[in-house]
Amino acid sequence: MRSGRASEVVGLLRSAVAANLRLLANAGSMVGTSLVTSLLGVAFWFVAAQHFSDAAVGLAGAAVSAMLLLGFVGTLGLGTLLMGDLPQRETGRRSLLNAALLTSAVVGGGFGLAFALIAPRVSSNLAVLDSTWLAIAAFAAGAGLTALSLVLDQALIGVLRGGLQLGRNLIFATVKLLALIAVTVFVVDPGAPWVYAAWGLGIALSMIVLIRFYSRRGSDPLRPDFARLRELRRLAASHATVNLALEMADLAMPIIVVAMLTPDANAGFYMAWLIVGFLVMVPLSLSSVAYAIGSGDSKQSTDRFRFTFAISIAFGALANLALLGGAEPVLGVFGESYAEQATTTLQILALGFFPLTIKTHYVAIHRVRRTLGRALPIVWGGTLLELGGGAIGAGIGGLEGVAWGWLAGLAVEAVVMGGDVDRALRRRQ
Repeated sequence: MRSGRASEVVGLLRSAVAANLRLLANAGSMVGTSLVTSLLGVAFWFVAAQHFSDAAVGLAGAAVSAMLLLGFVGTLGLGTLLMGDLPQRETGRRSLLNAALLTSAVVGGGFGLAFALIAPRVSSNLAVLDSTWLAIAAFAAGAGLTALSLVLDQALIGVLRGGLQLGRNLIFATVKLLALIAVTVFVVDPGAPWVYAAWGLGIALSMIVLIRFYSRRGSDPLRPDFARLRELRRLAASHATVNLALEMADLAMPIIVVAMLTPDANAGFYMAWLIVGFLVMVPLSLSSVAYAIGSGDSKQSTDRFRFTFAISIAFGALANLALLGGAEPVLGVFGESYAEQATTTLQILALGFFPLTIKTHYVAIHRVRRTLGRALPIVWGGTLLELGGGAIGAGIGGLEGVAWGWLAGLAVEAVVMGGDVDRALRRRQ
């Protein structure tokens, strides 16, 4: 009896260890991909920091964030829609994909054009966006290409062509870096439009991966299937609502900083924001993989979420300890002025790792339970708290005020979400 019981326990332990190793391997793959592209991204902003003024870097950071936000809105949820819809189709994949790509590019470009014309009238700090017609065109094209690339990346994952998705992102990161280096060599006193134009050029040239994708289409038609896309518009809209709630604060905060403070201040903030964003990839990746595995094995999801939550908190503690003494030298890589402006800001922002761990697990848990609709108002409310806290903090205490205000909003959000997360982690099988 005891021998049989011991064998059963050993078997369960081996199964749990194997599951956790598989979870870590998949999460590690996501983080690894992000690491490679992030390193090239750091090199991009390092070149910008060395050869452009602080004001130009701050404006460029806000412009890129705006392009990403507008592009994200311009996807209309089509990327997430295709990621689930395309694998179920035997034919017509490329015709539906082409309709989605064209739609997202036009909508994203339209949003970009409107923003470039309207934003400078709201905040004079954004006047660079409509300084010339070329600057306007570069920004609008960048927003449209961003929307197209976001839809394409998710669609490629949906049809199990992740290698092409990775290749596209590597080409994008490499081309934009080389383009920016060329600007620093051949252009005298370059401004912010050159930075986001290099970004857009990188996206455009990365579309070379589509040659390989479309060369193997077989008998699959290429004519855009807008009729089928219209039939799926409600489902796409629901995806768009959820996705925007999750990404809004991350993409909009640098825009708030440059609009309410100064482009110079946003230069330091943007670098600190990038560093914290990369750190948060750990709980985001872990909780996402736990959701992906748990969606097919809900009985074991509690154990997996306990594991990912514990790993995330441990990593966050180590990262915050490292930044106590390491924030200044890390920012100093970009320049002395960045370290002087944003060292304390980075240390405050890093504290947000812990409530963000709760937030990412809250969303993943509700995805597993298929109750994301009930959680959506809370997620949107938290997003508004983060943005509102950052805006109020900017008016009170500058960069550090932004960080404290954002953290305060995030803390309230975590308290509200924490009940569901705690119950899910304590749940017995």
